[in-house]
Amino acid sequence: MKKILLLRFSAMGDVLMLVPVVRSLTAACPHVEVTVATRPRFASFFQDIERVRVFEADVDYHFTGFFGLRKLFFTMLVKDDYDLVIDLHDHIRTVILRSMFALFGKKVVVFKKGRAEKRSLIRKTNKKVQPLQHTTERYRAALEEAGFKFNLLPGPWLLPTETAKQRLQAWLEKQQLYKQQPWIGVAPFALHKTKIWPLANYPSLIKQLHQTTQAKFFLFGGGEDEINYFNDLKTLFPEQVVVVAGRLHLPQEIALVKMLDVMICTDSANMHLAALAGTPVVSVWGGTHPDAGFAPLGQEADGVVQISRKELPCRPCSVYGKETCHRGDYACLTRITTETVAERVIQRLKKETS
Repeated sequence: MKKILLLRFSAMGDVLMLVPVVRSLTAACPHVEVTVATRPRFASFFQDIERVRVFEADVDYHFTGFFGLRKLFFTMLVKDDYDLVIDLHDHIRTVILRSMFALFGKKVVVFKKGRAEKRSLIRKTNKKVQPLQHTTERYRAALEEAGFKFNLLPGPWLLPTETAKQRLQAWLEKQQLYKQQPWIGVAPFALHKTKIWPLANYPSLIKQLHQTTQAKFFLFGGGEDEINYFNDLKTLFPEQVVVVAGRLHLPQEIALVKMLDVMICTDSANMHLAALAGTPVVSVWGGTHPDAGFAPLGQEADGVVQISRKELPCRPCSVYGKETCHRGDYACLTRITTETVAERVIQRLKKETS
């Protein structure tokens, strides 16, 4: 049995995009056992995949600094005798860890992050505009370089466990929520300002969509400010809106997302979560761009809502998002109308029922 250690910390979306690769690898290679070293809160993404386990590395509080990483390295080293270590992050943290493994004679492979290509895509002038390799494909290519040839399985790739589905069902019944109309997810937040469509648009969007579809809206997010905003929406639409943020654990959220008819979101972790669960996505893009390698996997192109580069040549101004705008007016977000987003959502709902 070949034992592989995968290193991938970072943000939730980056870890989510690893799930299809791990699931496809173990399905194609029965002689492989995989350990994914990642943050504890991401462990549930991999828990149902055969011959896969998660090494929950709390790099935010427990394994911090050089000495914390050294402790993490020795903890992983004694945990199992890995044949191969693959760095799927290529960050200073994983550079240190992979260097330690190499010193102990372990074979190490590093995925190609494509930094130079991404810089060419986002620079202010003389952009090199072309679709870049998807991040999931970059992960797969690193494993292929290590000697494992396989194709990605068709989705969905993120599957709720039976326990999560049972707990979700109990919660839904407690809330007296029964699916008698379309269920639409709404995840309006992201880590960076250049990704967030103006929040003032959502009351109008919900009103338009409810008039057309009679849908129920489930609000996803986290943090006090986000929950306060959701509670304000709940006040405006007491019968149409359900606040999910802060009320369900991640495994139950995955089970709920699986039940949705469509997810409205930004370029965010919730976008990837919905896409991997096989839920139709309508994603609103601003300063970032799907061509940078972070498009929702397995989704139709018409689910992406964005202002064209012909209209705004400054797009994209960032790979991962940032707080400032070259123009100063966030036109890439403010020019997207509620009517446009509502129309895309209705189109996706019609496709699902046709």
